[in-house]
Amino acid sequence: MQLMEQFRRDVEMSGLKPYTCKGYLSTVSIFLKSLTKAEDEVTLQDVQEFLRYLRYEKKLTIGTVNNYRSGIKFLFEVTLDRGWNDRKIPRIRGYRPVPLILCRDEVERLFDAAENMLYKTILVTIYGSGLRIGEAVSLKVRDIESQRMQVHIRESKNGNARMCILSQKSLDQLRNYIREWKCRFGYRFLPDDPLFPSPIKNKSCLHISSASVEHAVREAAEKAGITKHVTAHTMRHSFATHLLEAGESIFVIKQLLGHQSIGSTCVYLQLVDVSKMGVKSPLDM
Repeated sequence: MQLMEQFRRDVEMSGLKPYTCKGYLSTVSIFLKSLTKAEDEVTLQDVQEFLRYLRYEKKLTIGTVNNYRSGIKFLFEVTLDRGWNDRKIPRIRGYRPVPLILCRDEVERLFDAAENMLYKTILVTIYGSGLRIGEAVSLKVRDIESQRMQVHIRESKNGNARMCILSQKSLDQLRNYIREWKCRFGYRFLPDDPLFPSPIKNKSCLHISSASVEHAVREAAEKAGITKHVTAHTMRHSFATHLLEAGESIFVIKQLLGHQSIGSTCVYLQLVDVSKMGVKSPLDM
């Protein structure tokens, strides 16, 4: 399909994150296959009807429908070089569920249930530094700055670099993991090597995949008897909430998480157990 191939090239040159590009390609491909007219005859009315179908007939979530909208908007504005009307096709607004978190006991149980040293170390690193899963699996050996007790994220979700805290327990876990992996598999762990290399033979230069980590998280949660829908990102949410409960400034947490807007960080205020913050009612002061 000529249009789809041009769209692919436009997306690849856009500077968007790989997972965003992959999402755009998937959603636009589905949209184009749904058309009953020539591609050059597509109108904003067709887009509107397609998104309505996804939301009200297929019952897709608001977030999923908005993801389709973003990909199709890129198709119109960049590949087709046509106008786009945000008032005619706005992003859908609606209920935004609060993130799921684990209590400290559940975090410990999850770590204990992750028997594989590689996956356990990744989980400890994500929780200990508040990382996104993509940031964690992409780490290189040189990104762990043990002298300054920092983790260097060279490119985050929004394209910016940042420094995260390095927990002493995370550092101890990383050192144990590296010693074991050197002995078992002969990985050298040179500065530019992936910190979490893929175990697939002949692919030692590549890092572990996010999908395999998520699978390991689900297995560990099930083994630990945790009935919540736990993902790797749950550890990041838990990191932020537990810091708030410990009295850390929300502005510091914003910086550690790499959020561009304080509004993204304020969602964790809804998850805090106030009883753990030592807050008193003014009536009792």
